Amino acid sequence: MAELTIEQQKALALAKARRRRQESAPAAQEAPQPGPQPVDASTVFADEMGFGLPGKAAAGLNALAQRGIAMLPGESPFEGKTVGELYDMNRGGYDAARDKYAEENPVANTAATIGGAVYGGATTGNLALKGAEAIAPSLVNRIGSTFAGKMAGDAALGAGQGAATAYGHDEDIGTSTLVGGAAGAIARPVMALGGSALNSIGGMVGLGNQGRARTAVAEALARSGKSADDVVDDLTRAAADGQDVYTVADSLGNPGQRMLSGVVRSPGDERAAVVEALQRRQAGQGRRLQMALEEGFGNPQTQAQTEAALTALRSADADVNYGAARQAAGTVDPTAAIAKADDFLSPGGAGIPTSPLPDDSVESTVRRARGMLTDGQNIVSDFDTAFRTKVELDSMIERANPTVQRQLIPIRNELDKALETASQPYAQARNTFRQQSQDIEAANIGRQAAKAGRVEDNLDTFAKLTRPEQQASFRAGYVDPQIAQIQNAAGPMTNRARPLVTDATMAEFPAFAQPGKAPQLMDRIKREQRMFETSAQALGGSRTADNFADIMDVQSFDPSMLGALATGNFKGAALQALTRSIQGVQGRNSQTRDLIAKALMTSSPQSAKTVLDGAVKQGQISSEVRNAVVRALIGTTNASAAMAN
Repeated sequence: MAELTIEQQKALALAKARRRRQESAPAAQEAPQPGPQPVDASTVFADEMGFGLPGKAAAGLNALAQRGIAMLPGESPFEGKTVGELYDMNRGGYDAARDKYAEENPVANTAATIGGAVYGGATTGNLALKGAEAIAPSLVNRIGSTFAGKMAGDAALGAGQGAATAYGHDEDIGTSTLVGGAAGAIARPVMALGGSALNSIGGMVGLGNQGRARTAVAEALARSGKSADDVVDDLTRAAADGQDVYTVADSLGNPGQRMLSGVVRSPGDERAAVVEALQRRQAGQGRRLQMALEEGFGNPQTQAQTEAALTALRSADADVNYGAARQAAGTVDPTAAIAKADDFLSPGGAGIPTSPLPDDSVESTVRRARGMLTDGQNIVSDFDTAFRTKVELDSMIERANPTVQRQLIPIRNELDKALETASQPYAQARNTFRQQSQDIEAANIGRQAAKAGRVEDNLDTFAKLTRPEQQASFRAGYVDPQIAQIQNAAGPMTNRARPLVTDATMAEFPAFAQPGKAPQLMDRIKREQRMFETSAQALGGSRTADNFADIMDVQSFDPSMLGALATGNFKGAALQALTRSIQGVQGRNSQTRDLIAKALMTSSPQSAKTVLDGAVKQGQISSEVRNAVVRALIGTTNASAAMAN
């Protein structure tokens, strides 16, 4: 036999050693079986907290590890098995251990199962909400702003957790998804009924009034779409603008107004105080609006006062300026002005022909103008006489019809040039007088704009007033009728802001107001309109409800319902009875309503911040508690369904 190589000798030695191990080993092993797996309450809690996925994941990871061991050199109990077969082996062993623990420790198993499901559901619910808010915050806010939207979100969360639980426990996903979705959909109404019962009991015994009041204010704040800081900032700006009676209810808009209306129309100690405060505030609306207009348009004087002041200033300046013009005057040459008259009067010229008939009004007026400058032999040459003639021509032009004006204006203009040539200071005196006259006239233009005219025309007219003095005079004339209208409005509860909130004023006020004052002016007007709406919501309608509310203070019956019965409105009475029942269920007793009224009628920014921050905190706590209860109900339902299977 040939001698073996070294490699062959090594292989032979390994084969002999393997044979000896096999011969010394016991009989062939049976197929591997899952050994006992430790299961206790913490294991069950952790598994259910993850919707059964931890046990499923552990079985899968172990199967992968076992398959890896089988692929190593040497023998192992996992050889010849696929990953799927190894997973089934591990999963079966874990399920058997869970079943055995549940049989031996039913109370602990149930507590751990429900506790894990509730905790896991709450945790994943919070994470899902935060993720949704990060991706689509506006959509989340819209969905969460209504009870139906919250129910839909709960149903989606329940369906998702049901599907995850079914997958984690290798059950039918479709059925568990439907069960979880249904649980989510009804969880919030069920929780609301339980909470209402507690509120009703608390309201009857006088417990929790502050918390319920804060929760109500938080709900109104949420419905308004504003934050607490928005409301505080709104009140701060109102106080700075002289409207320190602007309240939280006003800032919240319709949600705050409706809530305040419910307080005023129900019995309570604060009802009379709120009514008196609203009436007193509305009675002062005219004064606040007048101040807003005067400051916005920059003129506390009336149009008449403005015109009188401007006229006095014009007269004083004219005395000085024209006096200087006379002192510096030389000889006046009105030849050019006379020539303009002759052009019209001369026979055969550009004017009218000579007629044997009496002069008509045009010719007689032109002859009179010419006669003030010359008698045919002599002409006016001294400055004072020429100036008086120019002033008379101005007066004739102002009173004449357009036909006469066309003939007189050229004569006046030529005489004006002659005066300017004769006295260097005359031009300045004339221009100053002319501008001051335009300033006085601008007040009349403003008054006409306030009373009539299209918005486009008024805006164009104001745009042509380029000098600040003209614009100020225009504002005085424009705002004077507006203030008069406010002052003449009848009745203390009249809405004096309504005439100032039109399409015309919304366009004209910002354009005509003092530079930089328009935003503040419009804010003040809008607040006055909002404050009237609040008063109208709370105090408007028939006095019957108020009268019966007084009766309710000494009798145990709903005033609105009694009013409806008295007028034959039985459907309304039934609705009011239902409303009162709901208030009772919600725990809205008179003490709670009084606290709500005080919060809504707060006007101090500092006090409002304290009230709203407390309301927001209370609302967050209440919301978190409600959400936790809802998720607990969802988790309990899904866990119970898993245990049943």
